[in-house]
Amino acid sequence: MKILACAAGLAAALTILVGCASSSGDKHAPASKLSGHLLIIGGGLDDDNQPVYDRFVSLARKITPTGAPPRVLIATAASGDQPANLKGKTESIGAYCPDCEIAGIARETTEAQTVALIDAAQAIFFTGGDQKRITTRYLKDGKDTPEAAAMRRLLARGGVIAGTSAGDAMMSDPMFLTGRSAEALGIASTRTQAADDDDADTKGKPPVLGPQIGQGMALLPWAVTDSHFFERHRFGRLVAALEVSGQRLGIGVGEDACVEVDLATGMLTGISMADSLLVDVGSPTSGSKLERTGLTRRNVRALVIRQGTTISLPARLAATLPAAPAQPERVETVTIVEPGQNRQLASWRFFLRAQTPPAPGTPLTAIRLQLDGYRQTAWPDGSGWSVVEIGPFLNQ
Repeated sequence: MKILACAAGLAAALTILVGCASSSGDKHAPASKLSGHLLIIGGGLDDDNQPVYDRFVSLARKITPTGAPPRVLIATAASGDQPANLKGKTESIGAYCPDCEIAGIARETTEAQTVALIDAAQAIFFTGGDQKRITTRYLKDGKDTPEAAAMRRLLARGGVIAGTSAGDAMMSDPMFLTGRSAEALGIASTRTQAADDDDADTKGKPPVLGPQIGQGMALLPWAVTDSHFFERHRFGRLVAALEVSGQRLGIGVGEDACVEVDLATGMLTGISMADSLLVDVGSPTSGSKLERTGLTRRNVRALVIRQGTTISLPARLAATLPAAPAQPERVETVTIVEPGQNRQLASWRFFLRAQTPPAPGTPLTAIRLQLDGYRQTAWPDGSGWSVVEIGPFLNQ
């Protein structure tokens, strides 16, 4: 592994590669003109997650000139401690790609340096932190900076952009800024104090009702993305964001999980052993859509994305949803046990069991998950997905 360059101010030991290219571009290119790949990672990516790192390196090699080493950039704009994140991700990627030439781009990297590095690269990896730092750095007045335009050029030549946690959230437009599910749904939280998994800019502040969303980088045209999905019970906030924004599809990626989207085809593929969730709230033209009564949402569809699962996002957007079967009378509650890993398992198990048809002769059962001021109830919809109702406790 050869470390080529890093941003000024990141680490004095790294050499700075200076260039002077600059351009601008459309933020929303038509889907038919898109190419390249996105690797959307939900956060908490382990260094030994070989399927994800191998896929990232493989996609970079596909467009690397014969005989040349892949050039990989690590974008640390979201991170608080940029040098530490650069060092850690350089070591992780280098372990799977010893011949890679790895450089860093940071918030402090100049426009000319950043554009030159991106135009010479085959892949970019966005580290975690706060996604608002990414859009603040690479969008200006709601439009692409020259650096963002260079990222789109990288995709246009078949490259790959990966992002974990904040790097996941920034992929779509709108993107999540912060927030928890209860408040996003407009439901009064039962919490009396901040939780360990609260976003940093939420702790100590009064909760704001409604989904907290803003402009994202719009690298992905077909869905809204979310991270830390099962671990932080973010299904509710994703449903609320889709409802408010008018978007139909959402991709909730779990920790140490990754989905790939081929931008040329719109095909989504599960890459990791850990699972993710595709959420569909339907639309009036699809024949079935999300229904709302007060604070209760009905007729949401969900599909667990496992390793090797493939689904066309454009085809799903064009599809008419089957009618949702009525909720079964029999309901089984999934128990949540602390600590966090058990919370994650309960959420993941809820969706996986809900989409699984019962064995012959076994009565259809709805699965229920009691959460912070609200509950989720789901059952199979007959097409391999689950149909989900989400709303406040009945006694509230």
